[in-house]
Amino acid sequence: MEQAISIALSRQMMLRRAMDIVATNVANMNTAAYKVEAPMFSEYMMPTAEADDRNGPGKTGNLSYVLDMGVHRDMSEGQITQTGNPLDLAISGDGYFAIQTQAGERYTRSGHFSVDVDGQLVTPQGHLVLSDAGAPITLNPEDGQVEISRDGTISAGEITVGRIGVVTFDDPRGMKKMGDTHLATDEAARPLDTPNVIQGAIEGSNVKSMVEMTRMIDVMRAYTSTQRTINKMGELQQSAIRQLGREPR
Repeated sequence: MEQAISIALSRQMMLRRAMDIVATNVANMNTAAYKVEAPMFSEYMMPTAEADDRNGPGKTGNLSYVLDMGVHRDMSEGQITQTGNPLDLAISGDGYFAIQTQAGERYTRSGHFSVDVDGQLVTPQGHLVLSDAGAPITLNPEDGQVEISRDGTISAGEITVGRIGVVTFDDPRGMKKMGDTHLATDEAARPLDTPNVIQGAIEGSNVKSMVEMTRMIDVMRAYTSTQRTINKMGELQQSAIRQLGREPR
């Protein structure tokens, strides 16, 4: 009986984890460049566990538990929306913008940028946006209107300021979320030879609201069903204890 309850509890823990991930997806439906995630689980067989209730006294059998394998991140592109802001940038296809934070170099596809008091291109959190040479990008409003070509080349009037850094990785799904749509990885970044940068636009989240709401309902139903099973097994266990505890007549 205890084994059955522990198996049910392992499933319930998995469902709680799934609900947390779905809730995070729903909360980030309007977050620029957010990538939807889904839990990954596998079956864990315990071959040496006693299973007298299924195989008979003294025999053993496999018990099936749920093992948390991590999270799968959907890297598909979100919808690109025109904003009209010349410092808003979106990447169509592969690539990430490189930014400099106090914790080191980070990467993002959220290109909602602005110019700080020093004339440097920064993120909404104030982190420096890096060029393809790994240096900050400085813009002088007196030079003229900022134009950014598809390959990331930045021009202000007649002056070529530089080229915004767009990098890629062999294993982008291995990147870790660090908050504020920032990603980190131990893998070395590779400059993207032919980036496709769109000026005056922002990439939206790739979360599909109806899909996530359906998943949330399915998880809630499964969690409730598992809880009913656990409660029923607990009642049976208590009933058995009461029966065994009675004195023989």
